[in-house]
Amino acid sequence: MKKAPQDEIFKLKGEFEQDKRTFKVNGGIGIYLDDNGKPYVHPVIKKLIKKLRFDNFNYLPISGDAAFLDESTKLLLGKPLYIKKNKFIAKQGVIGGTNGIYIFLSLAKKLYHNPKIIIGLPTWENHTKIFSYLNIKAKTYNHLTDKNEFNYEGLVKLLRKESKSIIIFHGGPTHNPTGINPNNKEWAKLCKIIKFNGHEVLFDFAYMGLGENIEKDCYPVRLFIENNIPISVVISYSKNMTLYQHRTATLLIFKTKLSEKEYIDSYLKYNFRLVNSNPAAFGELLVSEILKSKKYKKEWLENLDYMKKNINKRRESFIKETNNKFKYLSKCKGFYGLLNLNKKQIELLKKKYGIYLLTNSRINFGGVVPKEIHNIAGAILKLK
Repeated sequence: MKKAPQDEIFKLKGEFEQDKRTFKVNGGIGIYLDDNGKPYVHPVIKKLIKKLRFDNFNYLPISGDAAFLDESTKLLLGKPLYIKKNKFIAKQGVIGGTNGIYIFLSLAKKLYHNPKIIIGLPTWENHTKIFSYLNIKAKTYNHLTDKNEFNYEGLVKLLRKESKSIIIFHGGPTHNPTGINPNNKEWAKLCKIIKFNGHEVLFDFAYMGLGENIEKDCYPVRLFIENNIPISVVISYSKNMTLYQHRTATLLIFKTKLSEKEYIDSYLKYNFRLVNSNPAAFGELLVSEILKSKKYKKEWLENLDYMKKNINKRRESFIKETNNKFKYLSKCKGFYGLLNLNKKQIELLKKKYGIYLLTNSRINFGGVVPKEIHNIAGAILKLK
């Protein structure tokens, strides 16, 4: 029997951990390290873990902690839009972004039988794996142009050609793996085209606050909601709350009628109960505690801003150290960017220099320590 394929990111992680060399860098896995190369956890998270009591291990409601769901919605929408739209939103606490996408697409199969998906490539590898597992076929376009810019024209051409589809976007200005997404003018134009052609949208929002800030990052989501485009959003707190292993996320589905919202809510509970039974409380309670408190929320936003600025400094340092060969990376937001290296070059970086990258040449500037950048840049410049 043929085994299932290994996950590339965790396969690379295993190889990296077995590497005995003194200098080695894992630029592949999506985690943020501090300037000393240690896993970073927000100070406010550390504080609350010590303060909160986690001695009640009873079940949460199937949908998740009510305060967590409500505060997540407020964070995404802002107060005015929350007041206007909250009663029409079906909500489900999920086990990280992966689980949220899976639950959403399982529901889409229930509603549409053969849902049509549109997504840009390259994308996060779990997207295409979930499509394959659920036997969902996706129409694709090149996410970037040859100039390493968002391929607006390529997407528009596909939107006008295809009948009603679900378009999957990465939330805000961040994108995995390219670091490039539509700008605000392009979002506004896409909004009109999507509405005119009757499409729906799913935002996979894994890096809220790590692009510009919460308000600016949420612009496209709020824009689409204000224009009454049917949308759904998966908000993951793995990166922005540094809760990687605690798999904390929520799935929000926006409807225009209470009857529709109640119908969707019932199937979210039903699907989640079948697959996961109950959400994980630890992360949900931490997130809700932070978002409910002005003091803790302020601390978190300051921690998040520090993290974002530090990633940007590392990216700019890399651009400088590589003599502006990768100047286009300055337009990237969030953790990632693509180096446009071939597989032979990526393998050479690993074997000769101890620099581990994914085969699509994604580099995570959150995981690259400042003191390593000079050596990484030097090795890349030696490639032919």
